[in-house]
Amino acid sequence: MALNWYLINFLDSLDEILIILVSLIISYYSKKIYHIINDKNYKLFSISFLIIAIAFVFKIFSDLTILHRVEIENANFVFVVFSQLKYMQLINFISFNLFKIFYLIGFLILFLIVNKENEKGEVVLFFYFSLIAVILSIYFNFIFHLTLLFIITFLIIHFYKNHKKVRNTNSFLVLLAFIILLISHFFFIFSDTYSILNLIGGILLLIGFLNLLVNQVKLVRKNEPKTNKAGSNKRYLRSPAKK
Repeated sequence: MALNWYLINFLDSLDEILIILVSLIISYYSKKIYHIINDKNYKLFSISFLIIAIAFVFKIFSDLTILHRVEIENANFVFVVFSQLKYMQLINFISFNLFKIFYLIGFLILFLIVNKENEKGEVVLFFYFSLIAVILSIYFNFIFHLTLLFIITFLIIHFYKNHKKVRNTNSFLVLLAFIILLISHFFFIFSDTYSILNLIGGILLLIGFLNLLVNQVKLVRKNEPKTNKAGSNKRYLRSPAKK
């Protein structure tokens, strides 16, 4: 039993290291595409995955300590948390929640990329509720994952419409990647109950990121020799034109 627990945690850590590496490579290639075609969407995409990579660095730090959970049984949970904070390992508490904050910010930037053309008030309102979600997710993991499911679902709708409009391999890879990310976060929701689900979710997350990496590499190879034709690829991250 103990051996299985250590094996799962080892594989989790290995998966997280690979996610960091893949995220950094995606960030690098996105920045490279930005310099080739001068599309700011790819610059934001690069920043997003750099932040996600940083998030998983904090996640690894949190895994190095023993996880102490605080059960909130009182409506005034702020008082309860502060009264029990001394029983928690400070490094775990800070690093795990920094992981949540940076991870959510990374996906919020992706949301911002596809939502640029919508009303600014809607964007501000969404960021406000996301901030509330970050605060609550410090103590309730379910809210953290639910917020991410909402964001990723919105991204899937956008990339599905984009794929219907463009219909090429690149747009399909992006759509497929975010569908896999959505499935991975369904596993994360129940990972507190079954640790194996966290490993499955992490593997799916890595596969989704690898799909995005393949797309970025294809775009660089296609556009680098012929920068004069690069403009045709800007649509992969942009919102569909309003009718």
